[in-house]
Parts: sequence; C-alpha cells; structure tokens
Amino acid sequence: MSLDDRDHAPHDSPAAGQVFRELGVEPIINCTGVRTSYGGCNPRRSVLAAMEASSQGFVVLNELAEAVGRKLAALTGAEWGLVTAGSAAAVSQAVAACVAGNDPEKMLKLPLRGEKIVVVAADQRMAYEHAIRAVGCMVRPICRASDLDQIQIEKIAAICVVASDIPKSALSFEEIALRSKQLGIPLIVDGAGQAPMFPNIWLQNGADLLIHSGGKYIRGPQSTGFLLGSERLCRAAYLNGPPGQSFGRSMKVGKDEIIGAYVALEQWVRGGAARAMERWRECISILKREFLNAPGLSVEEIEPDSAFCNPRIAVSWEKETFSANTDLIVKKLASARPRIVLHDCWQRPQRIVVDPTNLTKVEAEIVGRSIVHAIAERPSAPAAPPEAAFEELAGAWQVFIDFLHGSAVHAFMLRQDRQNIAGTHIGAEVSGNCRGNIVGSKLMLFSQLPGDPLGLDYEFEGTLRDGSLKGVVYLGASAAKYCGVTFRRQFGRASWRAGRPVRNPTDRVRTNHTDGIKCASRR
Repeated sequence: MSLDDRDHAPHDSPAAGQVFRELGVEPIINCTGVRTSYGGCNPRRSVLAAMEASSQGFVVLNELAEAVGRKLAALTGAEWGLVTAGSAAAVSQAVAACVAGNDPEKMLKLPLRGEKIVVVAADQRMAYEHAIRAVGCMVRPICRASDLDQIQIEKIAAICVVASDIPKSALSFEEIALRSKQLGIPLIVDGAGQAPMFPNIWLQNGADLLIHSGGKYIRGPQSTGFLLGSERLCRAAYLNGPPGQSFGRSMKVGKDEIIGAYVALEQWVRGGAARAMERWRECISILKREFLNAPGLSVEEIEPDSAFCNPRIAVSWEKETFSANTDLIVKKLASARPRIVLHDCWQRPQRIVVDPTNLTKVEAEIVGRSIVHAIAERPSAPAAPPEAAFEELAGAWQVFIDFLHGSAVHAFMLRQDRQNIAGTHIGAEVSGNCRGNIVGSKLMLFSQLPGDPLGLDYEFEGTLRDGSLKGVVYLGASAAKYCGVTFRRQFGRASWRAGRPVRNPTDRVRTNHTDGIKCASRR
C-alpha cells in the first residue's frame, strides 16, 4: 500500500463529484459519519485497484468463496467467513442457515410462514428486522434470558442481539450466551454499526455468528458486509445465498466486491484502524481550532463509545450570545455551495455535532468555517403571522391518503386552542397523538403512530379550502434515538385530502388491496 493510499480519500480529486453534477445532482461534504443514506464511506484507492483488477477476469465463485473463507478465518480468528451483499443480507443469510442449514427440502421452502421465531432483546430493537422476517420467521422480544423458558424451544431458530446496544441492555449477554449454548440455539451478533475489532469479544464470549459492514469504517465496497463465526453455519449461510438458486439469490455480490471487501478488511486489521483514528483526530483538531477562534462558542470532543468507534466533535452556544437555531443552520448549510450535510438526529437547538469519518483535512477546514459563519450570521426575522389569522379545525375529519401505489383511509379527532392543534390520528390499524398548527388556512400536523419495531411518522401539510383539507404528507419510520427528518421522511410522500365524516370517525377502516373492497369495524 502506498503512502498516498493511506493519507488521502478518493474524493480529494478535483474531479470528485463531477459525475453526479452531470446527472444534475450536487455532491455533499459528508459530516454524518457512515450513514448509508449518504453513501457510507468511499473505498480506499487500493480497494478500488483490487476491484478493477479482479473485474478483468473470471473465477468459479465457489472456489473464490472457499479461498476467501479461509483467509477471513486466518485474519479474524473466526472459524470461517463470507462476504455478503451488505449487513442486512448477512442477517437474512444467517437466519436462513439457522432455519434450513443446507437441507435442499427446507432451503427451497423458504421463506417460512411464521413457523419459527427469532428472539431479540426488547431494548435492542432495530430497523432491520425486515431481514429476519424476510426469511419467514417471527420476531419475539424478550427482557431476560429466563424469558426463553416461556417459548417452545423447538420453535426458536436463533437469537439476535445488536452489538452497539449490548453494554446498555437489560438482557445480559453472558446469560443469553450461556442459555443459547445450553439450548443449542445459534446466537447472532449484529455489529453492522461498529468497526471490526479482532480478536472479537462477542465471538470469544459465546456468539456463533458475527455481522459487520464492509462499506463503513473499513472503507470497502459500500454494498458489502461480512458474516463470520461458526464454519458450519457460515457455510450454510453461503449456500442459502448467491450464486446458488436458493432463497438468497437476490442478495448477489460480485467477484470484484468480494475481493474489495476482503482487501479492505485485511488493511483495516493490519494497521488501517490506527491510521483512520489518526486522520479522524487530525480533522477534529482542525474543526476545534476553527470553532475556538470564534468567541462565545463551546467545544466538546466526544470520545469513542460502544455505539461509535470514532471520535466526534460538538460545538454549542448560548441563545443570549447567538440567536442562531440549529435547524435553520442545518438547512442553510445543506443548500449552500459546497453543500454540507450534518446528521439531523444528533443536533440540539444550540448544538451541532460533526462526525469526521468521511472528511479530508481540507473539508474539515471548510466545514469549521462554514458552521462558525452560519452561527454568527444574524438571521432575518420571519414575519410573525397575525395571531387572529386561523381557521377552525376542531372535531372529526375523515382522511384519504393516496400512496404511490394503493390508498388508505385514516381519521383525525382534533382539538384547537387558537392556532395550536392537538388530537388523535386514527390509522388503518393503530392510533396515536398528533400536534401542529394552523396559520390562516395552512395546516401543519405531525403524528407518530405505534409501530413494530419503529414508530410510523406522518407530517401533513395542507390547505383548508371550501371546508376540505388537501395537501401532501411526508412518510417515514423512526426510533426515539433517530428522530431526525432523514428517517421521519424516509418513505417519501403521498397526497392526502380530508373532509368531515359521514360516519363515526372512530370506526376502524381496512383496505383489502387485492380486491379494493373497503370495510369498517368498531375499535
């Protein structure tokens, strides 16, 4: 590996991002860390070179899997390993291995119809449980290891825990690892959000399978992941995935990605982690210098913890010193040139957090100066809406939502105190509180309905005209710790309209998407 590869990221080039601009998309300076929404991490030059070289020839993929499996075992201390099409695919292939092994009769019946259960920790729920349910398994949360005694053991396919949440969980890892061994139930640790560290404490302390991302901290191909651990289960997981004609065929990973992921992990284990930490701290030093050059700003260096393997930096200010609001700053920086994107889930009204994972030193300087300027800049005061200007919306409303495909009927039961709106949003299956305001005829209404494992987010924007409401609704799902706009709007938008109901709005409405018949039932 050359010194150039160690010290520079691929986006240092002046031409970086030009391919996006030619498509009409402006690239960003990524201060969010390793979020997939913004591209994860950029591969090292040596990784790209290995991928290009491997793309020039052909290989028997089963033979490549054997070779890489042995190399991953030697590199990580696991019995065997494979490269997957991302971490979520690793979850699905791991569960498929626990359900079907390499029994052709069972393999070709996947996905199941809920006959098997995957046990998870109640305080470690994750957004990616779809990857478990895709195999046809039910997800069963537990609070204590002893809760396993309340479940028919033969129905449990696996236990899955989340590495970043283990230290704070009420479910003791030691206890669940011991019980899994006693009962013969495979234990999966999802470490997708963590940087790989070997020897690995979870594999050493009883986990059967470990999952890591290939496209985050180690800077491999963004679309890759690793499944490591028990040789028997890893081999079964491979056979339940590509290139065979099994359940996971859709989770295809190319020969060049397999090679790129392995090279990235090898370089990370053999010194890349230390070099990455050095670069991150250099970027934080640059940011800190820029922030401290501005009187009135406070700086906090956030050290690595169970959730983040890298340091981050926070800058904060008093409202009396600077009137700037973080939400406005985030929006302003994201629309400026160059575009600077901050992770909205971390911010507070007078506090901004920057993750240096994907920053170059030059970008760190630009980010620091831009944030200081945005904080110090006196915001233009928005025209205050007249207090008396609002429409009356209190009462019941029947709400019709037209999605990109399909539709649903919901309802609002609203209370009103001048411009402030509160009440209940009644969904097709669940209900929750809503809140917002009406300025003139313009309505903004926010609600989160209970979901499993994430809450369902709705942000209604609409206008009242001739007694009817009409507008757009932004759709998403989020956990409490990821409550920013990115996740609250991750499912796009739909159109909606609402009117006063002709029936009892507390009736539950269901839509049969097969035949389009709608029916109502009492809650």
